[in-house]
Amino acid sequence: MYGERTGWHLPGYPDRSWPAVGSPAERPLAPGVTWYRTGFRLDLPKGQDTPAGLRFGGDVPPAYRVVIYLNGWNIGQYGGDIGPQKEFPLPAGLLREHGDNTLALAVTAKEQTGAGPGPVSLFAYSTVRGGVPVSGVPAPGYDPRR
Repeated sequence: MYGERTGWHLPGYPDRSWPAVGSPAERPLAPGVTWYRTGFRLDLPKGQDTPAGLRFGGDVPPAYRVVIYLNGWNIGQYGGDIGPQKEFPLPAGLLREHGDNTLALAVTAKEQTGAGPGPVSLFAYSTVRGGVPVSGVPAPGYDPRR
């Protein structure tokens, strides 16, 4: 994908000129690839294990495929015609549990239809005391020289 080759999924990409559109569910999509980016900050409880995930709500639209990027890493693919999965774990180490995160979605529409897949939300699977500390994985970042 062009957006992947040019770093649209990477933290630090200068996306300020992109129009604010809300959720993919709020916007009709033309055939092709449409990119969405957002940033969010987490401060999960210390001394506890709080696995987090990304959830696609609503009906599963068969005409879409979504490639999911967390902090520059491809963590999965959502698609109405490739399976029923609607929840994706955000891996510890890739997810910054105490800091800023970047989520990018590359939505491919096969045909002209209504709004895109969604709504999309973050959720916690559970919260338990303890857990094994996980070191952060260095994330790729946007470099305008590439």
